Amino acid sequence: MTDASDRPTAGRIAALLVYYGLATLAGGVVFALLMRANTLLGPGVLFYRGLVALAATAIVLLALSLWLLPKLARALPLRADDALGGAIVAACVLSSVFVLGPVTVDRSISVFMLSQFESAGKPLTVEDVKDRFVKTYVVDWAQMDRRVKEQQISGNLAPADGGGWTLTAQGRRFMEVARWMSWLVDADPRFVGRK
Repeated sequence: MTDASDRPTAGRIAALLVYYGLATLAGGVVFALLMRANTLLGPGVLFYRGLVALAATAIVLLALSLWLLPKLARALPLRADDALGGAIVAACVLSSVFVLGPVTVDRSISVFMLSQFESAGKPLTVEDVKDRFVKTYVVDWAQMDRRVKEQQISGNLAPADGGGWTLTAQGRRFMEVARWMSWLVDADPRFVGRK
């Protein structure tokens, strides 16, 4: 049983909110710098590069917090274990922002479509957008080639004898998970091969 002295005070809660907010801001800067530096290493899958950068960001934040926390504790009611909490909260917030922001923008056909409306300078019909999608996205930008290469890097596809690609055992497991997630939230079943 805890006594009243173990319960967080309003001042401690406020200090934690400030600290977690600062950790998230600092983590955002570290993450952005790591992602920018990571692109110098060459092409890869944005999502996986982001996961590596998020893990590195959490480690940097933990080290920075352990160094900075004693200084902040003079002004704020913080404890040593708050360093770990700040790194975890920041990494979780940053991973959510990364997946909902850059990964979605990088993958979204809707974003591509909206960019076509923005750059057209005139109204477009659905047929205009379909034509632009095929000509620009599929042909000029070779996005299917990019997606196949990314799935090979991810281990979901392997080159087939005689040409083409085949789904790996890992790829089949991924599709099982994808179908389950699609079913769970009642998403469009066609994207995961469900009827």
